Formats: sequence, structure tokens, C-alpha cells
Amino acid sequence: MSVQQKKMLVFLSVIVFLGIMISSFIAKEKPASSSQEEKQAPSSESVQEEKEATSKENENLYDQTQRNTKEDLQSTKEIATEFVRAFASFNGKNPSEHIEKAKPYMSDEMYQNYKDQKERGTLTYDKVVPETLQTTEVSNDDPEVIQWNVVMQGKVYDVEGKAEPEEDWYLVTLKKQEDGYKVVGVRVNVPN
Repeated sequence: MSVQQKKMLVFLSVIVFLGIMISSFIAKEKPASSSQEEKQAPSSESVQEEKEATSKENENLYDQTQRNTKEDLQSTKEIATEFVRAFASFNGKNPSEHIEKAKPYMSDEMYQNYKDQKERGTLTYDKVVPETLQTTEVSNDDPEVIQWNVVMQGKVYDVEGKAEPEEDWYLVTLKKQEDGYKVVGVRVNVPN
């Protein structure tokens, strides 16, 4: 088969593919219906079903404000902010101090996990001091949890005491426990 024949075959394949895609799109836009169905007035059941379908279509599965109360959202936002304030304040001389400070906001399981994994400072940072925290909403499709993005701006000190500005993004996941909402997960500086 020559190069020209191959090009022609590819071109025809693309044309056929586009034709199929366009015809399927048009078929979805205009569903086939009999003329009798169009002449009949819609029943109250079909109107109700249509309203329910429309409301489900308008529901955004990723919008946690649609499935949680304002009180739950406000309290979890405050918990997430205070958690990051405590959790981000690392001190290399006492590497578990920030975990103990954040303990009241964490689930027991998360606390045990972090308690068992001791963190230590590096040459680039020995101490982190949060200065400002800003909390923003995130897209979340899990109805069992509420998530917040907390942006921490502060200073990072190296072992010699030199400070540099730092900005870290914390994705905080909270879940309802017996004693209220608790942090069950945190991810730091994770790209979208």
C-alpha cells in the first residue's frame, strides 16, 4: 500500500468517525417520540418525575455546601483552621509538640498514626511559625466527609535561626465522630 493510499484511508476513517459522532449527538438532542405522546397532556406523575430529575441534574455532587448544614460547615472550617495552626507549628527541638497541640482536633486513629511516626527537622528547616491562615472551600464528592483547604503563611527557621517566608497548602479532611467532627486526614502541598 502506498503512502498516498494510507493517507486517504486515514482521512476517510476520520470522516466516518466524525459522521458517527455528529449523528449520535443529534440523536441525543432529539429523542424519537410518537405523535400521540406529543398530543397528550403530561400527567402529574410525569411532571413530578421531571422536577425530581431536574433537581438531581442541578445538584452538584462536588459541592459540599449542598449536602451539609451551615452550622456543620462553619464548625468544621474553624476546626480545620485551628488544626493547621497547631499542626503546622513545628519545632525541631521537640518534634512531637505540634502533634500534641493538634491532638484535640484529630481522630484517635490519626493521632496514633502521627504519634508513631516521629518527625524531625532538616538543615533547611528546624522551626515553622504560622502567621496567617486562610481557609477556602474545595470540591468534595464524598458525602461522609467535609474538606477544607487551609493556606498557611508563616516563617521557616533553619538550624542557624535564619528565617524565610513559607506558604503551605493543607487539605484537611474531617469526619463526624462520637464527640463531634474530627480531622481524619491531612495532605500538604499536593498538586490538583
